Amino acid sequence: MQLDHLLAKAQSLAYRISAEYNGQPLPDDRRACAAIGCLTVAQQHHCGIILLLRNDMPVHASAFALIGPQIETAFNALWLWYCATEEEITRYLSDGSGKSMRQLVTQVDSALAGRDGQEAAIVRGHWARLSDFVFSGERRIRRWLDANEVDALYSEEAVTELVELSNSMAELGLASYRTIHDKHFTAVRNELARGLRVDQAK
Repeated sequence: MQLDHLLAKAQSLAYRISAEYNGQPLPDDRRACAAIGCLTVAQQHHCGIILLLRNDMPVHASAFALIGPQIETAFNALWLWYCATEEEITRYLSDGSGKSMRQLVTQVDSALAGRDGQEAAIVRGHWARLSDFVFSGERRIRRWLDANEVDALYSEEAVTELVELSNSMAELGLASYRTIHDKHFTAVRNELARGLRVDQAK
């Protein structure tokens, strides 16, 4: 029952994030566009995990398989926004970052260290679980070997851990989207206001 409640909350979070993303104009900036594109894909992985787990016949192995891409894509977005040079952005748009998940997480963690703001707080708050997944290697096979019989369903504890980590990555993505969106559109509003003042002064 506790897991059902957690999954219902996860689905509500997914709807809320999708509503905030959908229909918004893209900024006229390739760094921002690339990062937002990654965040959208990461959010799709979050939705996929929820759908697979809430199915009448839950598909646990496939849900677990999506958490890696969700983390990697979310941290690609953060890396593009906070770390990548212009040359690296150009390379990313044609060939990807070429970085491992471990490298992405390490560089982003370094860039956010000492910063205020929701992104840094989320990374710090979930660092133990995140680093356990990223730095401890692949653990999905071990989940299958913990039981004494063949069973397609993972333990409730394992699924709960997955959903909590996926939710934290979704919240990180939303915080990053707001950072990018607010920075860009604040600049646009300021530019429009300056233009209006110039026109009024003529």
